Amino acid sequence: MTMIPGVSDTSGTGSTTTTSSASGLNQLDNSQTFLQLLVAQLENQDPTDPTDPTSFMTEIAQLTAVQSQTSLSAEEQTVAADSMIGLTVTGEGSSGATLTGPVVGVLLSSSGAPTLEVDDAGQAQNLSLTSVTGVTETSQSGS
Repeated sequence: MTMIPGVSDTSGTGSTTTTSSASGLNQLDNSQTFLQLLVAQLENQDPTDPTDPTSFMTEIAQLTAVQSQTSLSAEEQTVAADSMIGLTVTGEGSSGATLTGPVVGVLLSSSGAPTLEVDDAGQAQNLSLTSVTGVTETSQSGS
């Protein structure tokens, strides 16, 4: 039998084991984990009382909808961060200090909000997009 992290076999005792940490709850975000759970559910169903196949299709449709929304949100954050390049931003850095300066770059990660590279008094500092409290046009001296 295949065991899936955060899910235990209920045969014999009638009890289940759940993971209380936030990382355990986020394990279902992974489509591979969802499919493993679905296969395990199919393998262990009672053959005399099979599960309605429409419920599986409903679960798959819900997973697809959540993945689409998550992907769209990440794309919107990336576009917002990219549009701030060259603008002056203000926000609270990871150390708790207020950072102000022009955005010179954007760091993308596979998880979490993009990070802005801010030129704060000649020194590059990282500022999470979610920590930005103000955005203004960068003043340029021209001739």
